[in-house]
Order: sequence, then structure tokens, then C-alpha cells
Amino acid sequence: MPLVDVTHDAAIPQQALTRLGELLPDIVAEAVTCPEEPWIGPPSVGDIEVRFRPRSSDDVSELDYLIEVRTRFYPSRQHNIQERSDLIRDRLQAEIDAGDFGVWLVLSNASWSQT
Repeated sequence: MPLVDVTHDAAIPQQALTRLGELLPDIVAEAVTCPEEPWIGPPSVGDIEVRFRPRSSDDVSELDYLIEVRTRFYPSRQHNIQERSDLIRDRLQAEIDAGDFGVWLVLSNASWSQT
């Protein structure tokens, strides 16, 4: 289950954030698909969480958005992690005018449970 945190400039319009929230689940699911957790279509409840947070006045950043994707480590994801991060960036650039943004993809040992 990927967790996606989007830190954004406070001046970003709500409609741009809404569109980003619509796009990210499928784009991230495609980018992190692997034999252990294959992408089998649109994410279901609990498959992905996307959270938005406006940048505070104390944050130091010149990007309009920072998209941090955290998901479970698998060796099959590790060998091409840069390509996966680039895929998220490239797909977003093709879909929306997101201004200046970065994608940080983190793989870690993790476990998920839900009701």
C-alpha cells in the first residue's frame, strides 16, 4: 500500500490539487507495480492513500510540489527505483501543468493491516 504525501505551495489552486489527487492513485500504482504486488486496475479502498499538506512558512523549498511516495521494499522494485520515480514525474508532466515539482520514492520494510 503506497502512502503518498504531497507538500505544496499554499498558492496552488484547489482545482489543481483535486486533479492531482485524481491522477496520483493510478500513476503511483503503475509505477510501483511488481510481481509481489501487481497492478490489477484502479486501486481499491486501502490500496493507496494520498494526503495533501500546504507548505508552512518555516519550510524551505522552491518547488511548487514535493510528492513523496512510500511503499514496501521488494528487490524487484529496488533494481529500477529511479525509473519508477521518473515514470511518476513523466506521467504527471504529460497530464497536467504542475509547475516545478519533485518525486521522492522511498522503499522500506513495512507491513499493512486494515479492517
